[in-house]
Amino acid sequence: MVRTTTKKPLDRDAWLRKALDVLFASGISQIKVEVLARKLKLTKGSFYWHFKNRDELLRSMVDWWRDQQLSFLAALAARQVADPASQIKAVIDFTQHTEDSHHDVAMREFARFNKLAAQAVATVDQQRVDYLAGLFRAADFTEQEALLRARALYFYQVGEYTTSLAIDPGLRDELAERQFKLLICRPLDG
Repeated sequence: MVRTTTKKPLDRDAWLRKALDVLFASGISQIKVEVLARKLKLTKGSFYWHFKNRDELLRSMVDWWRDQQLSFLAALAARQVADPASQIKAVIDFTQHTEDSHHDVAMREFARFNKLAAQAVATVDQQRVDYLAGLFRAADFTEQEALLRARALYFYQVGEYTTSLAIDPGLRDELAERQFKLLICRPLDG
């Protein structure tokens, strides 16, 4: 008796992740049903099981990315933080060692010419800055100081992973430590 195995169809998230991978690697022009199906080693029929057409894929890709980012932030914000400075350090360390920034870069590029993507990026950016500002407020910085430090940290991080400058991992870690010390120190003029 010959045993046949049926391949479990990939879920919608797999298509969306692959679309973001292609967006990062090759640009919006390469987000095509045929390209994605070939990269996933599936038929186009699998695509149409999840999406009506390419436009629905693009809208879903933006929504999925935004929802993933906001869910992650909500999970961070829900954690009880006994030591806000340690949490700020953990955020810096996490962003220095994650390989997950490609989708963020891809969405920012897409946002340059797509209104829905631009709105999603703006929403995520605001939520991230708000989260960081909350940590700095919890570390006893004034509202203005907390916002300044949150924005400095956030835009530094975004700049780090959106540029093509290569950096030695040891130097990256050293700079992250210095960044933390700079951001957590108290202003001299009160």
